[in-house]
Amino acid sequence: MDVLPMLMIPALLMLAPVLITALVLRYRRTRAEMRYQFMLKLAETGTALPATLPGEATVQACDRRRGLVLMAGGLGLSATLLVLPLQYHHGHPLAELWGLGILPVALGLGYLGNWYLTHRGSARE
Repeated sequence: MDVLPMLMIPALLMLAPVLITALVLRYRRTRAEMRYQFMLKLAETGTALPATLPGEATVQACDRRRGLVLMAGGLGLSATLLVLPLQYHHGHPLAELWGLGILPVALGLGYLGNWYLTHRGSARE
């Protein structure tokens, strides 16, 4: 009976982000359906259709922002794991896991490198 509470708490913690993501995706889908219905009604009335859908988000190159966020998050994760005085099984300190922050830092560096190379290429032209 001790296993059930140990499994329920992580399951409930993981369920909240899943539900939030599902709600956001449902909202976006209904918005897109409303836009398409609007365009269909415009086409049925014979009105000239715009080149893009009204209210449609344009894709922006935001590699710099992604890179900076990932680097800051990775450095924060590493620093947090280094200073936490907790221990996990068999007396190992949690500070041994500081390397988990290296992955987001490396991804952030990759995004910054991509941003730099694409920005540099467009400046020449």
